[in-house]
Amino acid sequence: MNRLLILPFLASALCAAEISTGFMLGPRYDPRAFYVREGSSFGPGGNWQKTYSAPVYRHEAQGKLMNVRLANALFLDEWMHERTFDPEFNTDAVIQALDFYKNHGVLMINVSLQGAQAGYDKSVNGIDRENAYRLGPGRGAYVSAFQPDGSLKPDWLARLERLLRAADQRGMFVNLMYFYHGQAGQFRSTEAIHNAAVNITDWLIAHDFRNVIVDVANEYDLPGPQWDFKGYIPQNIISLIDDVRERFKHSNFVLPIGVSSDGRMRYPQSLQGQVDVLLVHGDGRDPREKTRRVAELKDADRPVLMTEDDNGRATTLEHLAADLASCDIFFHRADGWGYLPWIQAQRFPFRYLPGASAEVRDDMPEKERDMAYFHAVLDHIASLTLRRPPKDEGR
Repeated sequence: MNRLLILPFLASALCAAEISTGFMLGPRYDPRAFYVREGSSFGPGGNWQKTYSAPVYRHEAQGKLMNVRLANALFLDEWMHERTFDPEFNTDAVIQALDFYKNHGVLMINVSLQGAQAGYDKSVNGIDRENAYRLGPGRGAYVSAFQPDGSLKPDWLARLERLLRAADQRGMFVNLMYFYHGQAGQFRSTEAIHNAAVNITDWLIAHDFRNVIVDVANEYDLPGPQWDFKGYIPQNIISLIDDVRERFKHSNFVLPIGVSSDGRMRYPQSLQGQVDVLLVHGDGRDPREKTRRVAELKDADRPVLMTEDDNGRATTLEHLAADLASCDIFFHRADGWGYLPWIQAQRFPFRYLPGASAEVRDDMPEKERDMAYFHAVLDHIASLTLRRPPKDEGR
């Protein structure tokens, strides 16, 4: 995409859409639902409506938030030398795909400030390294919007601003992940981690970005030594949430704040009371377990939102059935589902637009099947949220 063509569009005005939850808005609202208001109604007593309230959407979708995980939308691995990579083109490719997602009922994308597992694989992309910073150059990866002292990198912020404005102008939202396991080791100290959380929150406030849900730490409860500084972030997650929340005390808006669980979908009561939305991941869990976990969280007075679900990376019909079943569970029994197109949009090199066809057959060439699979999942989201089938615009 020619970046010069999108800059005038993005330079248009300030924030157009604001996201909140009924829990945050008060007793007159459904605490488990997501709400949105337009820029013209910002301010006290503004007109909050449930998401998917427009006539084009099905009534059953109101208050939900269907989403797609594009964790590497801002990606730059400063240690990668094996392949050329243009981070600006990568973010522009995400922006180019937004209309297609929106036309299929997706209202939110999930984006990380420290990237995500990029699927480095010698046989796939010619790169033979792991994701962790602690492994060092040649063995690990250095992917972060933060400097070692917790200050912010201008190039990352420029990409983030471009993406947030593009989403905002389309009435879409971004679940912004602050910290990602394997990358915390790039901070100089634990104090720098707190500085990073404060600095990026202040930046969002200063730029009046109201179309963001904050995920303070992606999969904060991963077992084992995956979080650096001896697990500092998981052990101090409530303190970090408090740091973020404190920054809004003198702001004229408040963003929903949460942290995401790993695939076990555990959310202890002690944490439920500290967040505005329960963000869960469901990778590798069968539909029965997901149904059980949703039932266990049904009494939460906050939305329960899936923001990452990977039901098998091979794009087979069997895995597609599992993805669609999980989608149905979190649409009908919780407050929204998040698809992880791992092979397509998270594994390097990243591909954000689905294929032209949504027909999936196991005998198809793998690359063609991968992108048809992506399209099929988006078509299913559309069938749940839209009154009429989508038009495949924005390709």
